[in-house]
Amino acid sequence: MTMRAFLHAGALFALAAGASISACVPAAAAPADVPALSGPQVGQPAPDFTLTTLDGKRVHLSDYRGKTLVLNIWATWCPPCRRETPDLIAAYGRLHGAAVAFLGVDDTEQAPIVRAFVADKGVPYPIAIDRDQRFSHAYDVHYFPTTYVIDPHGIVRARNVDVITPRQLTAFVGAAERGENGTVSSPLQDRIDAALALSSFPPPAAGAREAARMAYARRVHAAIARAEDLLNQSDPAKGMTIDFLATRAMESALRARALAALAGSSAADPSTEALLEVMRGDQAAGTEAWSAAMTDYGRALRYSPSDLDALSGLEFAAYEAKDERTQIGAAARLASLESGSVDAQIDLGVTYQKYHRFAQAMAALRRANVLAMAAYRRAPADAARVRAVAATHLFLGRGYAAAGAPAQARAEFERLLAWARRLPPANSRHAMYIEEGAEAIAALDLSARGRSAAITLAPWTGPELPGSVPGSVKYRLLMTGRPNSTMALAVGPLPGGWIASFCTGTLCSPFRAQVAIPPSGVASIEFQVLRADAPRPGRATVRLDARDGAAHARAATTVDFTKRA
Repeated sequence: MTMRAFLHAGALFALAAGASISACVPAAAAPADVPALSGPQVGQPAPDFTLTTLDGKRVHLSDYRGKTLVLNIWATWCPPCRRETPDLIAAYGRLHGAAVAFLGVDDTEQAPIVRAFVADKGVPYPIAIDRDQRFSHAYDVHYFPTTYVIDPHGIVRARNVDVITPRQLTAFVGAAERGENGTVSSPLQDRIDAALALSSFPPPAAGAREAARMAYARRVHAAIARAEDLLNQSDPAKGMTIDFLATRAMESALRARALAALAGSSAADPSTEALLEVMRGDQAAGTEAWSAAMTDYGRALRYSPSDLDALSGLEFAAYEAKDERTQIGAAARLASLESGSVDAQIDLGVTYQKYHRFAQAMAALRRANVLAMAAYRRAPADAARVRAVAATHLFLGRGYAAAGAPAQARAEFERLLAWARRLPPANSRHAMYIEEGAEAIAALDLSARGRSAAITLAPWTGPELPGSVPGSVKYRLLMTGRPNSTMALAVGPLPGGWIASFCTGTLCSPFRAQVAIPPSGVASIEFQVLRADAPRPGRATVRLDARDGAAHARAATTVDFTKRA
């Protein structure tokens, strides 16, 4: 998948369905001969902002004067964001204090799902929601996650897109405290730099034949495609970091040289003309000239109506330009050309949903589910096909929630949980889908009017807690209730030899517990079931009851120890 699709908030279906992109972005300024891209620049003052945190507190950039600020922009739907959250929490524990502060910003979602995620993950630092998109505009947010590190004087010292490692973040903070710009370097980035080096692409000599000029254009386009492939090999956990924004700037410089050399050229065949127009569109998109980009991609499609690069570029440019008709038209054309693609149907559904065309959105998402189920039935042992089915239920659930149909949304999220459990625990989407399903159900409960108590059980996906008992079956218990109330939890009758307990921190309470509901209205604890020495029974239904004042909620799960005996 191209990075263009990665940037498109509506096209992140590919990540959810199984693609993997991890692109750390530079904190260092680009080389002197490479133009800077848009947005706050490293070494320059950070834009001011005013945001409201989940607990209702107003925060401004000036509040952090005298401290180094780690500003992380993320979303619950973003797999790399979810992947980096545990590291950010750990980094917060090591770094925050009198000299360092953390602030998370979600600029695409509503408060209930953010509250559920924060409770589920135990995020300890403040989270704000950019409701009016002013922050998003000022900080040029197109990538998720993005992390800025701002020094005590309000100067941007690092700008990192996608997963940031604890080591890299620590280095950025250290540089900011010294008043220096952060830097990123790695062998992978060295390969990218070599692939895009301007010295390797001298322009054709004046008077060169048209064929030679066109060959030069194709060579430049191939080099940029190679750089994109290398970007997608990034794996920060293995030290394969990349300088994403500097790479983008280098691509822009190389493309600009090629377009200047080709000024006035006219290719002999439509496919080459389409390539030139796509290059022009990519160049315009790189400078956020969205209208110009749409015009260039449109010209490319006149030469080659089925050009996938031109169509995906047009879709993204229209998304950024908020051009509903053009974006939907491009997404529909892509879905038509790739009629058997689950991802293309999901993208079309999400695009319709963005513009509140819910009937068309749900139709496209249901088509995606039909395609995914057909592929699964042909190879039910294929984890990738199981994962694709789970993805369709995730997006169907989100679609119904956006359309104001909570009962249908809950049913889809329950199906998501069921399909996620079919994935091997080692599969990268097993834990993520279970967490997303449970959080989404909790968010529905938070949003439900007149409902003050609800509980959701999902298999435990986090690290072992201090009070956990080896060999037990563990669940994450998400509770929603009245803010600042106390929820009483109890386990129904269990077979002889069975024990169930609620664990919070280092304390586990067998059979009963009382949990404080914080101001957010949602809390998360571990619930575990274990069997004593008695060998029977191996399988039973465990029922939970929760009371929050007069409100009452129930949940049940089937626990099977037959394979553990």
